[in-house]
Amino acid sequence: MKKIIILLSIIFSVSLFSQSGDTISTASGLKYIVLKNGKGKKSETGKVAEVHYTGWLVDGKKFDSSRDRKQTLEFILGTSRIIKGWNEGVALMKVGDEFRFILPPELGYGDKGSGDVIPPDATLIFDIELINVFKAKKSIVDTLMTITMDVGVDKAIETYEELKYDYEDVYDFKEAQLNILGYELLQAGKNKEAIKIFKLNVEQFPKAFNVYDSLGEAYMINGDKKLAIKNYEKSLKLNPDNDNAKKMLESLRSN
Repeated sequence: MKKIIILLSIIFSVSLFSQSGDTISTASGLKYIVLKNGKGKKSETGKVAEVHYTGWLVDGKKFDSSRDRKQTLEFILGTSRIIKGWNEGVALMKVGDEFRFILPPELGYGDKGSGDVIPPDATLIFDIELINVFKAKKSIVDTLMTITMDVGVDKAIETYEELKYDYEDVYDFKEAQLNILGYELLQAGKNKEAIKIFKLNVEQFPKAFNVYDSLGEAYMINGDKKLAIKNYEKSLKLNPDNDNAKKMLESLRSN
């Protein structure tokens, strides 16, 4: 069985690298192939990069895709909120470019991996398309995280509503902001606080399937199976192609 897995991994890797174009290596160990040349503006550190992406392990397992969610990802290039390989790789791109990146573990999630999805010491493969580059608004994540930890999540939610009313042109209030905050709270062991933030995101973006997916995960982590199922079902209703919701519902219902 082990030999078969290794063989499948080799076949998958060969199929990935059989695309037209040369494989280019950088000093850090990052490798990339230019799949498509765009004609837009260059990405810039400190500005927001909007991308579509799909990620695989070398055995061919797809672990994440913005295209499956039908939702682009936005992040400020050059920050610690994304892995090193993305910071280096996307900095090489211009709008319209499509690159395939091969990240050694030290440019990805290292010897710790990431949850149950990415194992320790994993080489990662990403197809990334740079959709847009624009000036960043101020993130609400750090501000609300500090308030949550120092004062409480209810005060953070109150502050969010005040900022959105008075400073909508200054702060970034997109769905991803509250999602990031919610997951940072989960990582800090603040499950109940994370649930309140995800519920706020549902209130703000009731037609976005991803917010229900995240709320379902928070309820699952907190041990509330019934509410986890309810939110995963809502997510799947909004997006029948949401494979993560399908898998989570299957797992929750079988246990």
